[in-house]
Amino acid sequence: MTHEQADELLTALESRFGGDVEAEEVSPGRYRIMIETPTFTNMPHLTRQDRLWEVVDEVLPRENTLDITLIIAFAPGERELTPY
Repeated sequence: MTHEQADELLTALESRFGGDVEAEEVSPGRYRIMIETPTFTNMPHLTRQDRLWEVVDEVLPRENTLDITLIIAFAPGERELTPY
């Protein structure tokens, strides 16, 4: 995935869900993404992932979805509970 594609994805995620979206390039062209948003409050984790990957599939060509190593989704307050 190019840096431009990564930026486009982050913009789409911010637009769709609001909140704080961050990406870390873990190796050339491969990214791990974190999003924290009130939209995910009381939403099951599987539903969060489904909604996030819908955006990924809308924005990126199929072959570039493999360049996302992780998407982790938090509601406010949950991030502090995770030992990362």
